[in-house]
Amino acid sequence: MRCVLPVCGVVLSLAAQAFAGPPSEDETFRERLEFNATTGEWVALPPPIPGTEEGDLAIARAQLAKAEFKKARKSFGEWFKLYPESIHRPEALFYAAETEVSADDAATRGGDLIKAYDWLQELLQGWPGTELADRALRKELIIAEMILFKGRKQKVWKGTIWLSATDEAIMMLDRIIDDLARDTPVAEQALRLKADYHYQIGEFEEAEIAYSRLQRDFPRGRYHKIALLRSGESALGRFPGINFDEADLLEAEVYFQDFAQRFPQDSEPSAVPQKLARIKESRAEKDFTIGQYYERVKQYSSAIFYYRQVDTNYPATTWAMQARARLIELGAMEPQMPTTMEAESAAVVAEE
Repeated sequence: MRCVLPVCGVVLSLAAQAFAGPPSEDETFRERLEFNATTGEWVALPPPIPGTEEGDLAIARAQLAKAEFKKARKSFGEWFKLYPESIHRPEALFYAAETEVSADDAATRGGDLIKAYDWLQELLQGWPGTELADRALRKELIIAEMILFKGRKQKVWKGTIWLSATDEAIMMLDRIIDDLARDTPVAEQALRLKADYHYQIGEFEEAEIAYSRLQRDFPRGRYHKIALLRSGESALGRFPGINFDEADLLEAEVYFQDFAQRFPQDSEPSAVPQKLARIKESRAEKDFTIGQYYERVKQYSSAIFYYRQVDTNYPATTWAMQARARLIELGAMEPQMPTTMEAESAAVVAEE
């Protein structure tokens, strides 16, 4: 077995540039090495021969290694035209895609991420289960992340309509999650990226669905804790206000209570007690508002019912104090006598 380093000479030649100046094209490949497992030695390879499949591919890869993206893009394009049936096509597809990704990640941002994705898809469909296919999956994750989180503004033509690159990136992640790498760590990472994107832009319903699936599909995964917390935050963020149904509040409360029980050491740093208190305040305010409505329309028995709900279920909230005041006003509760300390404080205030 022999392990070949096709562009190893690039590294060696670059290290020597400080002493010898820029290498020529021939010198770039002079020190290519391969490892011979039988002898345990690195053996020099001859320079690539232009005009051959392997030689032209090696030249294109060397241009990529030197960040000469424009040259590399042209070289890969010519290679695909000259050698459409080559056995080296999977390698060429991967590194042509890498050229576009690296070019887009450079200062000029001149790469075509969608073209890179199409090449990786061809690799995955034509050569599944190979080492290059596994690397292609992870490269697709990088492309999706660049589009969703780094502001790449590309457009995608789909038959009769243009799609934004963000729509395409979500589709990339869905293919990984549901088809290409289902139930694998790569799918777990793709699901986390999808959930985080929806959460970041305020699409809380989609975020909660993705985080919930992350918990369900990977219950012992590395993202379980953050997925549980973000599920609660997404449900809470989805609540439109006290004039609407409180189902989102109830769902958020369940998530946060579950988090507090499972990860008590992380509860306070994650502000879970404060979030639970906020939920109680919102639910108390909602019931108090309903009580106010019934009081306005003179349905006093219903108003008293809701005020008592607030007083009983949320005694530590500010709305409970207001509910007790309304109950006293409606004759449904006796005024409470102040404690000795409260009476003394009132007397001091009166003397002043």
